[in-house]
Amino acid sequence: MLKTPKILLFASGLLLVSPVPADEVYRWVDENGEVHYSETLPPDFQDQGHDVLNERGIVTEEDQLLTPPPKEEKPKEEVRQELPRDASGLPRAKAQYSDAELQQRMDNFLMLRYESEQEILDAMNVEIKQLSYDRRLMQTSRNSMHDALRGQVRVAAERQRSGQQVGDEAASEIGSLQARLAENQRSLQSLQKREDSIRADFQKQLDRYRYLVEKYAEEEASGR
Repeated sequence: MLKTPKILLFASGLLLVSPVPADEVYRWVDENGEVHYSETLPPDFQDQGHDVLNERGIVTEEDQLLTPPPKEEKPKEEVRQELPRDASGLPRAKAQYSDAELQQRMDNFLMLRYESEQEILDAMNVEIKQLSYDRRLMQTSRNSMHDALRGQVRVAAERQRSGQQVGDEAASEIGSLQARLAENQRSLQSLQKREDSIRADFQKQLDRYRYLVEKYAEEEASGR
């Protein structure tokens, strides 16, 4: 009778008692947030999120419900602060200097531009002289239009006295001269307003210049 080697019997016994590795392993999370691994999926978790791993531990089926992806945060919309608007409704640019800084810059420019009160008055007179020249041209043109209008009106009156009708051409010329005279008058008024504005502006500069001269003289006398 042949005897079976003991080592062979021992190896066969190991094969009989050793568990056969499962083909698939389930990974699931319970209600407490704990992760579990099992060869079968509990009935209560059939419809829940779970992953399937092979015998090598590699995920073959990944359920997004088990580990949901992080929520994508929507980019925050940049809050644009509108600039203050002026009377016309248009955005007004942000001031680069404070009122005090702006006044200081204007004072420096004023003192660098003029060396005396007379220079301020001379600069004003130059602009007034140009306006006076423009006014003379407008006044000369106005006188010519007045003469032309009087001539047209005289001719029209003579035709009416003689029983003739004033033609459309003559009536149109009279109307045109009257309109041009009205426009000329508005231009002369605009020039006068411009002159008043120039005088007021230079008067402010003159007053500021006098104030600064006295201020700097006092500071120099006090040693500041």
